[in-house]
Amino acid sequence: MRIVVCEDPAILAQQAADLVTRFVSGSGSGSGSRALGLATGKTTEDLYRELVSRYQRGKVSFRGVTAFLLDEYIGLKTGDPNNFRSVVCHSFTTHVDIGSDSLSSPNPQASDLCSECVRYERKVRTASIGLQILGIGSNGHVAFNEPGSSFDSVTRVVDLSDQTQADNAHFFPPNQIIPTQAITQGIATILAAEELLLLACGAAKADAIAQTIEGPVTANVPASALQLHPKVTVLLNKEAAKNLNRN
Repeated sequence: MRIVVCEDPAILAQQAADLVTRFVSGSGSGSGSRALGLATGKTTEDLYRELVSRYQRGKVSFRGVTAFLLDEYIGLKTGDPNNFRSVVCHSFTTHVDIGSDSLSSPNPQASDLCSECVRYERKVRTASIGLQILGIGSNGHVAFNEPGSSFDSVTRVVDLSDQTQADNAHFFPPNQIIPTQAITQGIATILAAEELLLLACGAAKADAIAQTIEGPVTANVPASALQLHPKVTVLLNKEAAKNLNRN
């Protein structure tokens, strides 16, 4: 696991964009997979803004790249701006040369959600993700794998913890009900990616980051499963890294 502590979120976004750029250009090491796993959240928004800027300046192209979302809320209407597909399209994919047919996500409107989870799991595994971008929750969740999630879990419907709902409430208008369920890739699904990139900013993530990187590998901190992966880069700002012994 490679840990990089950055001076501020802007530098973190630049370093993350460097890694993504190397991946999509095919200049990084690996099997040559062109499948990119996408996450959502404030830190990834900064990354996507930097990638869009690079694309507009002719520094990177995403032609031939396929993209896959980690998770999606259940219970929001199609086209709701808080659907993760809407968020990623608005902040990233519609501004670069990733075709709309090249972005895949779970369908929370499916009549049979269990079958939809099986379908999406198969699609992600068949694609063989080359680089998976990740965030982390303040309770140590990765994607929407909440504390207690099995390390052999795959794509499935999950209940969102009270803490996760509270942490995500600021993304929603005051009068909108916060989703209580989601479809998420499982921990085993995530660990099947060839390379992982974990991003975290802010003091609210410091405890979870310390437990993820330096604590025991435990289902109580789902992100600690990343210690089991052979190729992980963790980019942090100083606030997120403040509880690390090695910092």
